Amino acid sequence: MFLPILAGVGNRFYLAAMKESYHICFTSHDEVMFRDEEDHGMFVNLMALRGYSQDTEIVVDSEMSTHAHMGIFSREPQRYAATLRMSYTKYFNHKYDRKGRMGEKYTFQLKIEGHVHQMVLQSYILRNGLHHGASATALGYPYCAARDLFMEDIGLVSERPVSMSRVDMQALLPRHAEFPDEYRMNEHGVFTRRSFMEIRRAEQYYGSPRNYLYQMNRLTDESWSREQLSDGTGAPLTLNDIERTDEKSIAQMLKNESGRYFSRTRMQDLDVCRLIDKDLLPSYGVRSVYLLTESQKRQIARLLYHEYHLPEHQIRRCLVMPR
Repeated sequence: MFLPILAGVGNRFYLAAMKESYHICFTSHDEVMFRDEEDHGMFVNLMALRGYSQDTEIVVDSEMSTHAHMGIFSREPQRYAATLRMSYTKYFNHKYDRKGRMGEKYTFQLKIEGHVHQMVLQSYILRNGLHHGASATALGYPYCAARDLFMEDIGLVSERPVSMSRVDMQALLPRHAEFPDEYRMNEHGVFTRRSFMEIRRAEQYYGSPRNYLYQMNRLTDESWSREQLSDGTGAPLTLNDIERTDEKSIAQMLKNESGRYFSRTRMQDLDVCRLIDKDLLPSYGVRSVYLLTESQKRQIARLLYHEYHLPEHQIRRCLVMPR
């Protein structure tokens, strides 16, 4: 699709491509992408900076320990995804003395067409914490935009911007970072989602705060598929299309939708990484899990298994131990 206008480049002219909707997802199933709050914050900052530099609008997002979802409007989604991934990998590798690519080789990308399809995409992304058992409700998961939609109408308390000079903001970002004046940071030096994301645009697909709450709390069923057929833009979007994982995992996500299986006492990956990095690594004389020997990793793994009763797959990804 193209806008009916001409844009000039030197003596040439071309039709300016229209921004279209995409779902993009980074995955890193064998090691966590975020080891602490700072990592989550830096990813949000880079998401905002790359969105500005690549003329890409971020509508909704959700960051889990092993993957990150975004709903965007962009002319060049692959370019945006590549620059964001490269920037975050550079940060993560420098911080943790790590080398190499972050996560799986390819970034998942899916074009979205249709009003109802877009609403379903947003809902799946915003319900990611619920689906993965990290929260009892979609609005209870902090590392996503769920709390920012219809904030005033629902009575939610979202992240608050603080008074900070542009110089002070710049000091918390990569060198030569460019961003518009309307971007604001919270007390932790992270851009507030409401200052850089297209929250109003995301809200338009729900129409009302009441419908938004309904979509955040409904169970996945055939009615979602039937509703999407009204768009006339292709097959219905399903949870499997968003998560791209095995049937066993999808079945567990569907069970988690009820919120009954969430446990506040169960350690999340962020808790495990905090335990490893802050409490256990000092006794080994290293500052990063990536500097541990395989023997040292096995020692810590035994401790986590016997003392904290953690599952093997969680221990392996938090300790970066290949399967």
